[in-house]
Amino acid sequence: MDGLTAANEADGAQPHPSKCAALLRQQAPVEGWTLRELAERIHAHCGHSRLRAHRLARGWTIAQAIAEMTAATGRGQSLDASRVSHWERGDDEPSPEYRDALCRLYQTGPVDLGLAADYGRVDTAGDSIEAAPGLDLYRPVGGEALLEKAGELRQLVDETLSGSSLSDATVEHYENVAEQYGRVYKTQPVGVFIANILDDLREVRSLTNRRLPQSQRRDLCGVIAKLAGLVSMTMVNAGRPREAREWVHTARLAADEAGDPTRRAWVALRGAVASLHFGDPVATATAAHEAQVLTNSRLSDTTAMAWAVAARALALTGDHAGARAALRQAEVIFDRTTSQEVVRTNTAYTFTPGQLHFYRANALTALGDTKAARDAQDTALAIFDKGERLDPSLVHLDRALCLIQDGDVTAGAVYASQILLGLRADYRPAIVFRRGVAVADAVPADRRHLPAVRTLHEVLALGPAGLDG
Repeated sequence: MDGLTAANEADGAQPHPSKCAALLRQQAPVEGWTLRELAERIHAHCGHSRLRAHRLARGWTIAQAIAEMTAATGRGQSLDASRVSHWERGDDEPSPEYRDALCRLYQTGPVDLGLAADYGRVDTAGDSIEAAPGLDLYRPVGGEALLEKAGELRQLVDETLSGSSLSDATVEHYENVAEQYGRVYKTQPVGVFIANILDDLREVRSLTNRRLPQSQRRDLCGVIAKLAGLVSMTMVNAGRPREAREWVHTARLAADEAGDPTRRAWVALRGAVASLHFGDPVATATAAHEAQVLTNSRLSDTTAMAWAVAARALALTGDHAGARAALRQAEVIFDRTTSQEVVRTNTAYTFTPGQLHFYRANALTALGDTKAARDAQDTALAIFDKGERLDPSLVHLDRALCLIQDGDVTAGAVYASQILLGLRADYRPAIVFRRGVAVADAVPADRRHLPAVRTLHEVLALGPAGLDG
């Protein structure tokens, strides 16, 4: 009996139903898993023995597995399902002949099937091989180490060329870098994005530590505010509330020193959205009001976003009249202030038409106005830029929530499961799974036994990706 099966039986835990393995099989092509990797995930996630996991990875019934074994190895004519089931549960062991047939059937070894133990040693520090006398241990620097050395040299060269202060070209370069991150935020895999932006933020911080003219320091602080704000947004997406909050604080400090009210308002809204997603509509409304005050003398798309965020917060607290009034205010200000250039500029620093309709749809969903919410969802999905993934996924899950609110629980649960299973392997943010949990929680208690609802819970159990991908 392999370890996980024994542990499950010892503590009374039961393996997941085979439907859970079927969901993992659907996910495998998206993730790029091999059959062996899929079997390992079924074993680890669902609690099945390794032998059974290999069968479930192929989608076979026991009868099909016996037929495949007979065709592949010439053995199995006298096998019955009960005997194979005993092997898979660890109640009995196959004979050496059948062990060989199982290995040939699943094209792997007995260790992978849980039919043998691996006694290979794991090398430790004490097992290191000593170099032969006189052997030159020098090795050329490569990979990440080489890139790090190149980066250090480049910084030294930049300092030499810039003299005692920075050149305006260097400041402008990092302002352009911040703008670039704003553009790729919506489309780049999380792991790639966070690794790159942290490296650039580290460099800008180093430059800001120099003795600089006040104007250059303000400009670099503005860059730090933008980059730190984007990091906070990434932490929200990854389901890291504490880190998101602390990065908002860093962005606020930088924005205060930069002295630009619009940038300070944008940072305040980063905090507002973080509070919204982590279940604190009161803090959301407070931060949104701060952004409104900061931009009141010079209305912009940031002001419109502040009112739209406030509408979502008010809707969550059940303030129907207040939420609808805030939505109207957001739409009026957006129409009055948003130029065609802003409409065409789809970055994390602007409030786009797609986001306006998304926020409207979300607020209306929270208010239970499903017909108007679906209209806003249709509009948002039609105008989101190609390549955007986060906001469209959230809109689709709001649609699933509307279906459940309208009483079609099965359709809503199926729709949510399809959206979650359709996420690309390199983009499975926690914020989307959190919204999926909200969909599941909206199902009335007396309907949670439905197969589609149970399937949704199994999909949610697969979990999101982390910051590394």
